[in-house]
Amino acid sequence: MSRRLESLARDGRHRLRYRAQPSWVAPMLATLSEALPRGGEWVYEPKLDGVRVMVYAQGGTIKLISRNRKPLNGAYPELVDALGHAVRGDAVLDGEVVAMDPATGLSSFTRLQRRMQLRDATRARRTGVGVELYLFDCVFYEGVDLTGLPLIDRKAVLRDVVWFDAPIRFTPYKTTGSSAMLREACAKGAEGIIAKRADSRYVSTRSSDWLKIKCIHQQEFVIGGYTAPKGARENLGALLVGYYENGSLKYAGKVGTGYDRATLEMLHRRLTPLHRRTSPFAPGPAPAGEVQWVTPRLVGQIGFAEWTPAGLLRHPRFLGLREDKAAAEVGREE
Repeated sequence: MSRRLESLARDGRHRLRYRAQPSWVAPMLATLSEALPRGGEWVYEPKLDGVRVMVYAQGGTIKLISRNRKPLNGAYPELVDALGHAVRGDAVLDGEVVAMDPATGLSSFTRLQRRMQLRDATRARRTGVGVELYLFDCVFYEGVDLTGLPLIDRKAVLRDVVWFDAPIRFTPYKTTGSSAMLREACAKGAEGIIAKRADSRYVSTRSSDWLKIKCIHQQEFVIGGYTAPKGARENLGALLVGYYENGSLKYAGKVGTGYDRATLEMLHRRLTPLHRRTSPFAPGPAPAGEVQWVTPRLVGQIGFAEWTPAGLLRHPRFLGLREDKAAAEVGREE
């Protein structure tokens, strides 16, 4: 047992819960916030631009599972190998896989795209894109359910039960100086920060006990079609994206930037089998020109300046496809 768990077991205020290790724990999700929290005790972490992953270590076997329960071992084999040596015992851990941009030193979702689409370990290693795993929570360890413990205690257990060395990282955090931390993140071009209540329990849903404060607007959108290419561009012109509201797909605008040739080819390959004759969007604003509609299954990560009064995206930019979120889950973040 970890030193922190031994201390908690002796502390009469905490009653440890013992049960068999679960095969699945849905991740706790943060709520978007325009401002830093006030009141109470909080911890502040960098907001990483990567892919959420739950780590299951049991009997010497490591499984990486995405937030929508897809296996990821084939995409990140070096992390599986490293975790096999780093995790001391059976555990369920929460973290983020990132690919660092060597030019900026920041996590890059665009760079990670070259690994996200793969499920073959050999091909993944050959991409030349290095990945790291930043762990920030431990929700289960050696028969003890930690979800009812305060976050600050779970982090202490995490430090005890994992040997941190590249490419397995402990996510750094602060308990003060959130304003300066956010200013520094935005000045460097990072995505923002995450604020979490120090005493928050781990709940498998979205919670206001965890907040995400972003430097730029960015969220997932569902792809419902695309326009014809113009000029020298091939395959497609702009993606037509939207989000679900009251069960209907609401149009949010055209995304015409953020593509290189390889991305355009990949998108065309993924979208072609989804072609359909009718628009998947609810009645309302519609794009002009030649349009190819698609069944709304693919989810893209889009950065943008702001929402217009008409409810459309201003200056949107394609950042990559998300494989870890179902289209039906995508709504407008407020």
